[in-house]
Amino acid sequence: MTAALMVIAFSQIFWEAGMGKALIQRQTELDAAANAAFWINITLAVFIVALLYMSASSVARNLFQDERVTAVLKVMTLQVILGALGSVQSALLQKDMGFKKLFWIRFSTVSLPGLASVPLAWHGLGYWALVVGTLFGQLVQVFMLWRMSKWKPCFGFDGKVAIELSRFGAWVGITGLLVWFYQWADAFVVGFYLGGHELGLYRMGNQLVGFVFALLIVPILPVIYSVLASSGFDKNNYGIAYNDLINKLVQVGIVLGVLVCVAFLGGAEFILGDSWKGVGVIAAMFGLIHGFAWIVGFNGEYYRAAGMPHLETLALVVSMPLYLACYVYFAAIGLQEFLYARFFLVFIGILVHLLFISKVLSVDFSRLGRNFLITSIVAFFGFLVGVILNDYIEDGMIKLFIIEVSVLLVFVAGLMMLNKKEFLLIICSISVMGKKK
Repeated sequence: MTAALMVIAFSQIFWEAGMGKALIQRQTELDAAANAAFWINITLAVFIVALLYMSASSVARNLFQDERVTAVLKVMTLQVILGALGSVQSALLQKDMGFKKLFWIRFSTVSLPGLASVPLAWHGLGYWALVVGTLFGQLVQVFMLWRMSKWKPCFGFDGKVAIELSRFGAWVGITGLLVWFYQWADAFVVGFYLGGHELGLYRMGNQLVGFVFALLIVPILPVIYSVLASSGFDKNNYGIAYNDLINKLVQVGIVLGVLVCVAFLGGAEFILGDSWKGVGVIAAMFGLIHGFAWIVGFNGEYYRAAGMPHLETLALVVSMPLYLACYVYFAAIGLQEFLYARFFLVFIGILVHLLFISKVLSVDFSRLGRNFLITSIVAFFGFLVGVILNDYIEDGMIKLFIIEVSVLLVFVAGLMMLNKKEFLLIICSISVMGKKK
């Protein structure tokens, strides 16, 4: 089931082809654009389904060494068609700021598969229960999207509009492939050089931390992109918004990264058990990696909203050789060295993205540098407090609570003393968001 889902998720890069992002960014001929995007997605989805269906046995045998994947992958190709049927409606709701509707649609998609799968699993269907549940959830999502969206497709097709969408979408699709590389290349290298056990610990540490950041930060991405795209590109306004956002991300990302880091240093084995011994240090490092990386995590939304998705692609291409070379070199030495290299590569990535975004917007490097330096210094002392407390307090939930609160207090005190203006801007933003809710 997991293997099939990985293949299906990868195929989305090709059948979706960046049409959703292109549609959200577009300001003219929206009906024609939506119709063109719909038929492009359907056509590509049918082609991908045929390709996956014919190659399912080969993929199962050569890539996963498990023949059971064949039947599951063939059935799961239905998810590709269902995804294509609802992709345009989802993009249009996002463009119209219909996030409340999208929340309930996605909530249903997440919750209903479990309700459908559990009874089937009780009756002995095994992994097929998960397959049925997943497809059922996707079917419900398509039904809800079609009910809640005012737009419906027709048989017309505007070739000129389709070409314009495809030019934008092609860059988004290429970026998707590169992002997939960045998400998986390190795991492949670790598995090749260090073996299955280290790979398991490495992936578990990454996934645990990734879940935390996905829960707290990722939901903001579509909101930011929709707001920017709907307002139209204005270099001055985009520049002001970007400088405010990235300086908030410096503090939020680093603070959250250190909190996650010390939490896993102090309680990973306590929470997960002895079978996952060693994952704590890995997850702690990934806390810092994700925290710092999110400083430029919203850059892609600005590139695309400004109609320049190729800049994100180029930024990823420029960094790729260095990343790959470091992965191979340090993985051959050991996992600890590999993790240190992963951490320092984040700063290379930040620098590259800042250089590329500065070609589109005016970046206040003085403000950003000062904020970054002060927050990093405070983060160091917060980390130090967390490590000291970890050595002197016995394991347990109380220990985690004390460490997290203590580190948070260090941040609050340090930022209020050394960087009060930027810190209060974040507090004001949180206060405004709370009042809107």
